[in-house]
Amino acid sequence: MSFSVYEITVPVMAHGLNVMDDYLDHAEALERTRGFEPRRILGERLVPDMLTFGEQFSVGCNKVDAHMAKLMQHDAPAPRNISMMYPALKERILETRGFLQSVQPDEIAGAQSHTYELTPPIVRGWFGGDDYIRHLVLPDFFFHISIAHAILRRLGARIGKRDYLGNLSQQSGGDYS
Repeated sequence: MSFSVYEITVPVMAHGLNVMDDYLDHAEALERTRGFEPRRILGERLVPDMLTFGEQFSVGCNKVDAHMAKLMQHDAPAPRNISMMYPALKERILETRGFLQSVQPDEIAGAQSHTYELTPPIVRGWFGGDDYIRHLVLPDFFFHISIAHAILRRLGARIGKRDYLGNLSQQSGGDYS
């Protein structure tokens, strides 16, 4: 069975954005239950040279915009700086999900056959579409979700793999109970 570029990017990223939205709710709840000052978790990091919890969401949404633009052979929009406040981050996720839902399958059909130039800070070079999608677009997107997950866990949030996987549907006929 083969999947289209659309099928392995748009619904997968939309699902991941739902997980990110849930993580913001978990962070706010953790702040309340642990008596943390408001927005403290947004400034937490795993280690000093990594992005903060809040930046994982902002940068993650910027990456969705940039990667999808590249796959559609458009210029990437300028990265957006979002206020590190829960409502602003939730709105950014909502906007990004809306953007993904506006992408039509034919806009990225054949993207796996194109060549993409990548520039630092991650890597420099030219990549075929299959490699770009499988080895950068999707792992880059999930990296930010997994780091946000790890920060929440380190702070004591009662979340696990089920939360990371998000709300699994039975669209494929599977049983996920």
